[in-house]
Amino acid sequence: MTQSYLQTCILDALDKAKGNQNKAQKIIALLAMEDPQLLQALAKPHLTGIVAHAVGRIAIQENAKKAGAYEDLPTKPVVEKGTQDQNGFGIDLLKALGGANVPKFGMEDAAPRLGRKQASQQHVNALNLMANKSKSSKKK
Repeated sequence: MTQSYLQTCILDALDKAKGNQNKAQKIIALLAMEDPQLLQALAKPHLTGIVAHAVGRIAIQENAKKAGAYEDLPTKPVVEKGTQDQNGFGIDLLKALGGANVPKFGMEDAAPRLGRKQASQQHVNALNLMANKSKSSKKK
């Protein structure tokens, strides 16, 4: 049985990479940039999906243009001198959120619990019921 060009290139890359699949993938990717035959062999099984994605993306953009979806977008406001622009607002916001006395995400309740709460009677009854059920099912 003869090997395909793709299989030969992959086996050579695996040989060069001493069996390391990640290194072989990088070698194949670099080779495919220079070898159109290898690139075509790699892409052939996926060509219908690639084409469907490209056609769908362009069709959606064209339909949006025809429907006038881009016409009613607001223009960028002109900032007068002496007023705060959007970039300054963003920097001020980041400073306010990243200050030293600002609680960090996930650390708001970092203090240890003071002690365990007493279990409710309803919880105790539910646990007893489950324990009694398991004991009665083991006896059968």
